[in-house]
Amino acid sequence: MRKDWLWIALASALLAACTTTEQQAPAPQQPAWNGPVVEIGGVEPRYEPQNPGTSQDYSVNGKNYRIIKDPSNYSETGLASWYGDEAAGSRTATGEPFDPDALTAAHPTLPLPAYVRVTNLANGRQLVVRVNDRGPYTPGRIIDLSRAAGDRLNISNNTRVKIDYIKVAPDGSLSGPGTIGTTVAKQSYALPPRPDIAGGMAVMGGGAVASSASQPAASQQQAPESHPIDNASLSSDDTLGAPVRSSGFLGASQPLRSGVLEGSEPAASAAAPATAAAAVVAAPAAAAASRPSASGTTYVVQVGALSDPARARQWVNSLSKQFGVPGTVDSRGNVYRVQLGRFTSRQQASALQQRLSSEANQSSFITVAPNEM
Repeated sequence: MRKDWLWIALASALLAACTTTEQQAPAPQQPAWNGPVVEIGGVEPRYEPQNPGTSQDYSVNGKNYRIIKDPSNYSETGLASWYGDEAAGSRTATGEPFDPDALTAAHPTLPLPAYVRVTNLANGRQLVVRVNDRGPYTPGRIIDLSRAAGDRLNISNNTRVKIDYIKVAPDGSLSGPGTIGTTVAKQSYALPPRPDIAGGMAVMGGGAVASSASQPAASQQQAPESHPIDNASLSSDDTLGAPVRSSGFLGASQPLRSGVLEGSEPAASAAAPATAAAAVVAAPAAAAASRPSASGTTYVVQVGALSDPARARQWVNSLSKQFGVPGTVDSRGNVYRVQLGRFTSRQQASALQQRLSSEANQSSFITVAPNEM
């Protein structure tokens, strides 16, 4: 009988050992992604060591929070909220001052700092944010976003979102569920190549010296003399940039009265007959140049739509001041669309759209002015 009990105890121990091994098995790796990859906005993830001061488990309001040790496959769905100027300047959990205009977030249990992809499940918008603070501690809420991140995702305080962790290795490589199907759009601030003003010859490079040395002395010709260009002699032949003497943004006509041409001078009081005749001939050309466009269409750049009119006005005033363009809030029902500029060509609107992307990391699209729709 004792032998029977001995065998039963041994079999139970073996079964318990197998069960423990299964529970401690590592999480499965993310499958390889073979589908399309789209670019989304947000903070570009970079490797940062974990902050030791935020790596310990803690308690808030009688509830215990355990820091996730390995969030490699972490994804979660729940409610998101946002906070702004009321917390500006206060210290985050990592010791950094909170900036409502930065793309940051707070999470209760992720190791800090961390990067996550946030998806607004109501409209499909996605954004990568840097998690540098603790919170929220409200049941059902899984993340607190900065005002800038909340505006970009167009969320309210009862919006359901999905957050996916992005793991950054020391060599800069990315992995985790937050990398599947998307990549963060990188901005390039490289300057275009300098124009060659020497007629095809490099003035300062060593290549010109070698080229001239290889030619016979009798056939060498002196390079044409180069002079700096006077901006007063330049003119804009397209609508991609502002006219040389323009005081308006992207050549827009806002600073000038209607019907006044950029850079036009007042006529002399005692004009000669020939001058008067020339002015009459030039009048049709001036009238044609003052027309908005061939089709008369006016374009604006829309950066977002909110349900709160006060926040929409605050946003449009901030962007209008930052980029020096007029801004309007187009209200239709309970939706308030934040729109910038009023351009006579799509190229002008596209130039502002590129500035919004490179200088403010702000996504936008071009549409026709509301009064022409």
